[in-house]
Formats: sequence, C-alpha cells, structure tokens
Amino acid sequence: MRSLIKNILPEWMLAVLKQIRYIWIVALFHLFHLLPVHKTKVVICNVWGFGDNAKYIAEELVKRIVKKGLRIIFVTNHQGSAYAPDGIKVLKTNSVRAILALATARVWVDNNRKENYIRKRKDQYYIQTWHGGIALKKIEKDYESKLGAEYVANAKRDSGMTDLYISNSSFCTNLYRSSFWYQGEILECGSPRNDILLKQSNSILSKIRTGLGVKADVRIAIYAPTYREGDNNTEPYQLDFNKLLPAIEGKFGGKWIVAVRLHPLVSGQSGFLNYNRQIINATYYRDIYELMAVGELLITDYSNIMFEFSFMKKPVFLYASDMEEYGRERGFYFDYASLPYDKARTKEELITNINNFDNLVYLTEVEAFLNQLTIYETGNASKCVADRIIKTIKS
Repeated sequence: MRSLIKNILPEWMLAVLKQIRYIWIVALFHLFHLLPVHKTKVVICNVWGFGDNAKYIAEELVKRIVKKGLRIIFVTNHQGSAYAPDGIKVLKTNSVRAILALATARVWVDNNRKENYIRKRKDQYYIQTWHGGIALKKIEKDYESKLGAEYVANAKRDSGMTDLYISNSSFCTNLYRSSFWYQGEILECGSPRNDILLKQSNSILSKIRTGLGVKADVRIAIYAPTYREGDNNTEPYQLDFNKLLPAIEGKFGGKWIVAVRLHPLVSGQSGFLNYNRQIINATYYRDIYELMAVGELLITDYSNIMFEFSFMKKPVFLYASDMEEYGRERGFYFDYASLPYDKARTKEELITNINNFDNLVYLTEVEAFLNQLTIYETGNASKCVADRIIKTIKS
C-alpha cells in the first residue's frame, strides 16, 4: 500500500504527508513520556533485522528472562524478516508500540544511531554497541564532510545521551574517543556478534548448514564485497567463479561452494550473478556472522569483516579492482597495502594469490597486526553486556 501511494501522489504531497507523520511520531513519544519507566523492560534496536550485536545480546537475555523477570522488545525496520526466539517481542521501527516501548523502557541497546526525535529520560540507560567494529573506512567525525549537517547533529546528540559504548579493541576505544563525539564510559569486552566465531558449537554450525542447504562434507568460501556509493555499476563485484572454485579446491582440498553475500544496499542487484549448486546466493541469509562461522575462507574488498573473520585464523583474500580510487574517495584508517591479507586488483591476480597462499606466513602476519590493535575478544561479550543490563536494572 505504501509503495502504491508513493507512485500515485505528487512529490509535494508525499513531503507533506511525511512531515505530518513525523509530527505525529514526535507527539506520541512525548505523550508516552507521561507514563512511568518500566524497570525490567529492555528495548534492543537494529535497523537491518534480527542480527548483528543486537541479536546476540537479545539471545543472551532470553536465557535470563524467567529468573530476572525481563521484558525484551526488539525494534527493527525489517520486522517481517526477524526470527527472534520465544521471549522476544519484535516491533516495527516508528510503530506506535515501538515508540511506547522506547519511551518507557529502563534500558536501551542500539546497534545504530537513534532517530532524531528520541530523547532519553533520567531513569533510562542507553548502551550503544555500534555496528562497525574495527574499521577500515573512515567514519563519523573523520568522514564528517560527506555525512551532511543533519546526520552529524543527530550523531552528536545520540552520543551525548549514550551511557555506555561497547568496544572490542583498543582501536575501537580510541576511535570512539576521537571520532564519535563521546567521552563517557566504554566497556572493553568484545563485540557480541563475534562470540559465535570464537566459541563455536557443532550443533549451531550444523543448523546453519541446514539453513543454507549445504552438506557437512562441503567446505564453504564466502564472497562478501562491500558497497560502492554512486552508480549501479556491478563490475567491481564480478568474479570468475569458473576459475576461482578449482583454484580453491586445488589449494585447500575437498569439495567447495561459494556463498555470495552482497551488502544490504546492493542486495537488490543480487540477480546480476549466475547462481548454481556451487555458487549460492546467501545475500538474504539472516545473519552474516552465522555465515562467517561456517565459512573456511573469505574473499572481500574493503569490508570490516576481514578483521573479524581473521580472528578465527582462517584465510582472507582481498579483491578490489578500484583500490586507489576507492581509497582516495573514501579514506582509510590503515594503509591498505600493509594489511596482512593477500590483495588482488584483477581476477587473475586473485587466482594467483590463492595458488601461492602460505598459511604459516599468513598466521604470523595476522597475529602481528591484531596484536597492534589490542583485541578484547574472548567469546563472552554477550554475557558481559547482559550482565551490565541486569546490574543496571537492579540499581
């Protein structure tokens, strides 16, 4: 219905309706502030659905829901695709019930910036987990000139009302201090989404494979390129899978498939690739961290998941035909050439890097690189954040 309305109404009328809706949302939020804060209500938010850090914190809280009397609400833009377990109520962002929940919850947990109409009450506690982790591409204050005044103003306001940031490394801690307009408390416990990578369960891995339709004796390589701003050119995402798969199987042995996971902002273009039994479309699979957990090899370009995947000491290969242009336009925190992963500008060079891969050299270089960042990951981040939430509720 919403898309139909957008197609038939003129732009000026859509703008008016959007403004009316915004005023209605703001009015509701402030009206609900007249209601008391519920001491055991926790609202967890993630724009892209039931995933990322928000998912793993929510699942950890579910284990304590009976004993602690918690009421857990998950708010997302993608309510229909959420698959939250029993004990979690999933609500659509900016729905009346979501606004009510945010206005009256004791604890907020968010994986993104909050909407600009939201104001924290004195009895509320706000935990910001962020969704980026160790970053390659410059963000927030370091990318301020490209973000726009409206985003920057909201980011400053959001950080201003945040009580706690979650960090997985000295790199992230320093980044929050220097680039997030934030000087409050930082909990250095790791990122909850990485727990599944560091403490793997055979039963969970088996369920993930079943969800993908991949047999236990088949090894999985993940191809997860990041998003390019601007045009809809798909050339940077293309690989020669007919040569790639034999190279992987020849180097690492066994039978392999490639799971292609495109960025959410490119997901609508996922059909440009030809899929088959060995090249599967995992773009819409519910959780990229589940994919990473079952994956044994990663190919990406500029995505931050390169760092997290290498926490498992598994091979990472970088393929980026636009290295210089992308780095010049986007800006990096690290010298791209110095990253401890084999880098290729062409499809042929990627194949060569796979054929010549030396695991001992790779492990040595990855360990040295990660040691510089002081990684706090132990596989217990979800428990650590849940403990803080319970402590806050009790206080």
